[in-house]
Amino acid sequence: MTSRLLSSWLRPELPSYLIYFVTARCNARCRMCFYWQGMDQARPETELGPVETEKIARHLPRLIQLTLSGGEPFLREDLFELVRPLIRYSRPLLLSIPTNGILTGKIMQVTEKICAEFPRLKLNLEVSLDGIGELHDQIRGKPGAFENLRESWKALRKDRVKFPNLRLGVLTVLSSYNQDKIFDLLKFIKSDLGPDRMEVMWPRGETREPEAKNVSLEKFRAVSEWLDREAGRPAGMMDRMREQLAREKRKLIIETVSRGRRVLPCLAGSKLVVLEPDGWVRPCEMISLLYPAPPPESGLQDLRLGNLREHNYNLLELLKGERARRINNFIRAGQCHCSYECAALADLAFRPQSALRVFWKAVF
Repeated sequence: MTSRLLSSWLRPELPSYLIYFVTARCNARCRMCFYWQGMDQARPETELGPVETEKIARHLPRLIQLTLSGGEPFLREDLFELVRPLIRYSRPLLLSIPTNGILTGKIMQVTEKICAEFPRLKLNLEVSLDGIGELHDQIRGKPGAFENLRESWKALRKDRVKFPNLRLGVLTVLSSYNQDKIFDLLKFIKSDLGPDRMEVMWPRGETREPEAKNVSLEKFRAVSEWLDREAGRPAGMMDRMREQLAREKRKLIIETVSRGRRVLPCLAGSKLVVLEPDGWVRPCEMISLLYPAPPPESGLQDLRLGNLREHNYNLLELLKGERARRINNFIRAGQCHCSYECAALADLAFRPQSALRVFWKAVF
């Protein structure tokens, strides 16, 4: 991992972190979801297919992190075929797939295929859990979601024994609906599920239900401190780095929300990019929500970097274009700030100063 990070620092113009929204479709209706408008407008007929991801993959640099997101990623019947060339060509160190855990059979099928074909790849399968029992179903807008998740988790724990490259995580979004019971949930996750990692996220964007964002920052701070105490010290160096990055990321988000301004220079649009289901590329998930109409002085109608279908599926060619240059200048000079976890991770990992500090803490 150290050599890959060094290469990334030496080539600041090359992306190291790609988030690919494989679909906007979802089988839940989460009350705190920031992507709900995209889901409600999902058009499956416009989604990229495996032939196209093969073309995209041939132009990708070596990645450190590849994340498959959505929507619910496992709704794609061709998910393995879709991601296979991306792994083969970009050779990421880490592949993360967040899921609501509802589609047990499909989750197991794809997980086992990835782990078997790419044994040196660390696959982080991260299941979302927001409450115990009925509360989870209510927050997710899906009756039976909690029991579906437990069924998936039980099966995945067996696979974790079979595949040493599989890591299981549990992700929770802190919201107005679960903040009063959050520590009961965290204790349940630790004792009953026993994940390799657990994380709590601050709600972001325009949530499906605005009330979801009525969350206490002090509660989030207390949750972060609890996670710091309870996480322990992972055995492997990469896992220790990830854990320390998670700690620093939460601190960065707390400071950003508290100050109401950006704390570190944002690397979205350069080291981090987001690929939408229909081939559009954005600097991050949040920028179009923060700036649905860019300021007139930017000279831009929107803040999408471009569509890969119009650039021969070549991401690097797209990022070298004039439009991408102007948008990245806008990001560097602007006052935008957010609590987007992935951007915070990129800002920490791909800036040598902050990354070396994380590395020192992880080692010593």
